[in-house]
Amino acid sequence: MTAVRLSILQRLTLWNSSVLALTLIAFAGAGWFTFQRVVQQRASAVVRESARAVAGAILAERRAAAARGDVEEVRGAYEQAVLRELRVGDLDIFITDESEDLMAVRQPRPEERPAIVVPPEVRNLMTAVRSDRVAGRLSDSTVVVRSLSLSGEPARAAVLRVEPDAGDEEKEPALLITALRMERDDLLLLRQVRNTIFFAIPMALVVSLVAGFLLARRSLAPLEAIVMRTASITAADLDERLPVINPHDELGRLARIINELLGRVGDAFRTQRQFVADASHELRTPLAIIRGEADLALRRDSRPEIEYRDALAVVQGEAVRLSRIVDDLFLLARVDAGASALSRQPVPLDQLMAEAMRSVRSLADTQQVTVVAYDIGDAVVHGDPVLLHRLLLNLLDNALKHSPVGGTVTLSLATDDARAMAHLQIRDEGPGVPEEQRARVFERFVHGVQSAPSRNSNGAGLGLAIAQAVAMAHGGRIRVLDHTPGATFDVALPLSPSAGVSA
Repeated sequence: MTAVRLSILQRLTLWNSSVLALTLIAFAGAGWFTFQRVVQQRASAVVRESARAVAGAILAERRAAAARGDVEEVRGAYEQAVLRELRVGDLDIFITDESEDLMAVRQPRPEERPAIVVPPEVRNLMTAVRSDRVAGRLSDSTVVVRSLSLSGEPARAAVLRVEPDAGDEEKEPALLITALRMERDDLLLLRQVRNTIFFAIPMALVVSLVAGFLLARRSLAPLEAIVMRTASITAADLDERLPVINPHDELGRLARIINELLGRVGDAFRTQRQFVADASHELRTPLAIIRGEADLALRRDSRPEIEYRDALAVVQGEAVRLSRIVDDLFLLARVDAGASALSRQPVPLDQLMAEAMRSVRSLADTQQVTVVAYDIGDAVVHGDPVLLHRLLLNLLDNALKHSPVGGTVTLSLATDDARAMAHLQIRDEGPGVPEEQRARVFERFVHGVQSAPSRNSNGAGLGLAIAQAVAMAHGGRIRVLDHTPGATFDVALPLSPSAGVSA
């Protein structure tokens, strides 16, 4: 994907202006075309209706004359004025005798009014209309509308034939009514509209650019605040939060999500710092003991062999403890790396439980605690057998530490087919875990959470933390259930999808 160097503000402004420009151009083109058609249709309608109005007036005059009985007088007037011109507003009305040779210029008689010169273009139109009507290409009542050019100026003309009265066609001539209208005013109007459009579109685009830029900058102001505030947050001030101006829009949701992310990152940093501090504390004690024993053994030139042996025994014990802590830390690092660092294969939990019980048998005999299993069903999970074995060993070791002499540690296994989960429970008969402390038992380097001190409580406090981390890495979890006396740890692991389960 090609990188775009323009900012979001610039892109929003350009997109808004481009869309507006295309819309205005399309609207202006459609508006111009429609307005031009309307002006042309109006011009045609004006000359057409004017010709019809004049024809209607002539017919009314003829009928009125027939009703008065002075037909001869009116007819004589028509015979003496076979060519008339009327000027009505911006219209020129020509009334001609259809039978006259329109192409010839007739000289008026002395008793007639001065000759009216019909423009050649109008005479040509009249002649063409008469020829079409004689040839049968036009009916007698058709109004012919044509566009003309008079001396280089556009005009529009309408020609209409006025029929003679029925039964008197030989004495009363048929007339051609021609309405002529110059279109210079229409052209001027169209030119003004066109100039307005050409001026308005660039102005609208300039206004759109400025307004779009201002609106986009105002809309993106919270984003700029988020960027600047986020850039100023460092690992030392992870408690800072971004301003949420409007929690309901996209930027508000983004700020809220970033705040939640900062909260998680802050918790992770605090956990990491606490982990490093606790690990340093746990490692410092055995190292200090080893160094103290070595300094004490080397302080004198010669010491009895028994003292050297005692010092080396102490050093060996602390070295073992150091090795156990380091191994646990490496194991936690491996589990924290995620599912990609784990090997995956089908693991039968009943076999895993049997192996774990055999591994702690000698420890249980030493502490005079009985380990038993009941209600063991068949369940197969998909995971790392080494880590799952370590999970069971840590839980069993914790149960043995807190079980009284002569007590019993019980294991059980069942499946929840509805949720496709396997539930492995380990129950001891110790003092139990108070409800207000159950959330802390799985924290790292936590000692003495239970209500009474346990035997062999010199561990690093990582056993339950490792067990919980292994369970979560396999998509499960460990809970402390209500149980009196003692404590019950419930391990829920997802069943393998490729293996059948049965209770």
